[in-house]
Amino acid sequence: MRILMLSEFYPPLIGGTERHVQTLSRELVRRGHQVAVATLQTGNSPDFEDDDGVHIHRLTGWSRTLTRFYQNQSRQYHPPIPDPGVMAGLRRVISLERPEIVHARRWMLYSFVGLKSWSRARLVVTLHDYNLCCPTTGYLHNGQVCTGPAYRKCLRCAGQGYGTVKGALVTSGLKLSSHLHSSVDKYIAVSAAVRDASMYATGRPPKPIEVVPTFIPDTVVDEALSIGRPDFLPPTDNYILFVGRQDSHKGLDVLLNAYTDLSPTVPLVLLIAGSDDSSKQFPAGVTVIHNAPHAQVMAAWMHCAIGVVPSIWPEPFGQVAVEAMMCGKPVIASAIGGLRDVVVDGESGLLVEPGNANALKDAIRDLLLHPDKREQMGLVGKKRAHLFTVGTVANRIEEIYADLLTTRLP
Repeated sequence: MRILMLSEFYPPLIGGTERHVQTLSRELVRRGHQVAVATLQTGNSPDFEDDDGVHIHRLTGWSRTLTRFYQNQSRQYHPPIPDPGVMAGLRRVISLERPEIVHARRWMLYSFVGLKSWSRARLVVTLHDYNLCCPTTGYLHNGQVCTGPAYRKCLRCAGQGYGTVKGALVTSGLKLSSHLHSSVDKYIAVSAAVRDASMYATGRPPKPIEVVPTFIPDTVVDEALSIGRPDFLPPTDNYILFVGRQDSHKGLDVLLNAYTDLSPTVPLVLLIAGSDDSSKQFPAGVTVIHNAPHAQVMAAWMHCAIGVVPSIWPEPFGQVAVEAMMCGKPVIASAIGGLRDVVVDGESGLLVEPGNANALKDAIRDLLLHPDKREQMGLVGKKRAHLFTVGTVANRIEEIYADLLTTRLP
């Protein structure tokens, strides 16, 4: 099959979606498919390159004229409306690559739908977050899980996050583009939480949205084994491990509150992604490492006693929980969003109420006091983690592509 991936960003920019697209593309090439990626131009990256057999085309859109409105200059997202510059670039790429399947993520799909009939390709959209129904993509309203989109409510919420002008532009653009969803041949959501929230945006009656989880590479544990035990870890392997950003919605403050009340105190390791907030004070017993390479993250999972994912927002999936489970570690996670698809309460770990420091503290203490329970949960989790590897998930994605190419669509 000839497949064109649409992704706003691609390595060397690193994030969950970027890693997903790269891993899936390389796997499909390994299976004999022709794969190309159309992405946005960032920094000094070349307009075209070959990435282990994957053709990478970087496009420049008209939205780059809005650079001053972006907080992060390295991640200038595609707007929630068609971008004429991106459309022109996509036309060139499609003429060159002749895809049978176009597999899109986020708002870049809006620049393709106007070319869909001309391209004669089938359109698959993977929903990695809540971008189809939420201008801020976080699906939170006043600090709580949103109950569903409404234009005026979204306008106020986006205004608080982006500022009045940008919030109005993004919200209105998403509203105006909603009719383009009818061009999608197949929706995929990475979790039941994303599927359920996105039903609001795909029309009534909603188009079916199938849950196909995101994944980690089959060889991810080999990364850890190749480098050994990182020097920054505590001397013994009885520590608690958190991996994620320092953002409030990741629940780090909840974890620190729970940790302060733990007795006896055990080491807590925080592997923080993103910028270093030097003003943040951490209690005794906490080791903080910023932007550790992924191999070191995996090695840290291999040596910890418990993994903790205390998010207070509806995580679309929860990839760090899968990585911990793949290393045979029990996971304590918030019972919210896609984490409920990953962690089976009482089997591969424990689920606790989001934002409840006491419940989190009790769960941590329970597992620390029962090493046999930790070991059993780790074994179950490691077996379950194989459901979320690219070797397994790519099988289903191949089936979806094949079904679309053999099914007559209206």
